[in-house]
Amino acid sequence: MKRPSQIYRLMCYFVHATICMYEQDCNSNDSMSVKEFRENNLKIIQRVFYEGLSIMNYELSHEQMSRGIASYLVSKYKPQSVETSEVYCHN
Repeated sequence: MKRPSQIYRLMCYFVHATICMYEQDCNSNDSMSVKEFRENNLKIIQRVFYEGLSIMNYELSHEQMSRGIASYLVSKYKPQSVETSEVYCHN
C-alpha cells in the first residue's frame, strides 16, 4: 500500500483542527459515526471545505474529510494518554 503524501496527511489534520475551532456548533456524541457527523454538521463540513480552499488553496477529498472527522471524534470521546500509548510510526 502506498503511503499518503505529507500534504494529504497535513490536510487531514487541518480538517480536525478546523472542526475543533467550530466545536461550539458541533452536534456530536460518543456513538456517532463519521456519516452521522457529516449529516448532523453540514454547515461545519462546508466551512472546513471552503477554508481549505481559501487558506491552503487545497480541495479536500471525501476521504480526507472522513479521516479528519474520525480523528476529531476519537480525540473528543476516546482520548489517549502519552502514558498508555506508543509513538505512532508509519513505515
